[in-house]
Amino acid sequence: MANKQTMAVRQRQFRVLQSKVAGASVRQIADQEGVSSSQIQKDVTRVLGELAREHVGMADQVRALQMERYNQILLRWYQRALGGDVEAVKIVLQVMDKISAIHGVVPDKSMIQVNNSFVSNEPVTFVIESANNDDTNQIQTPPTILEATGRDLQS
Repeated sequence: MANKQTMAVRQRQFRVLQSKVAGASVRQIADQEGVSSSQIQKDVTRVLGELAREHVGMADQVRALQMERYNQILLRWYQRALGGDVEAVKIVLQVMDKISAIHGVVPDKSMIQVNNSFVSNEPVTFVIESANNDDTNQIQTPPTILEATGRDLQS
């Protein structure tokens, strides 16, 4: 008897998930299934949790595959970008943005916040008065960038 009950619950949970994916509200699903809204919410939470546990390593695999693809693109276009090829620069910067997104280094909100009560509708201009930590106000020459070879772009 318990086996039939378990099977009926699993079937309901499957129907609930299908309905949720199709865009039905919790209330609509509850009415359709003849159970409470809280039961539908529990079913959705349980099924999604099971799916998440089942596919936990998949995101890492997809990320690794994407990184390999991005590295191959960088290997092809990086030297051309350094040589001044404008189209190559655009491609390299787009790929680097994607890599940053994959690794979570792009902030989810702006790092500069302006309180609107102090800003008029006029454009705001920012001026960098000093790029150094010393008193000379001389902009220092950045160190030479080493050339990438082979697979060392993301090492």
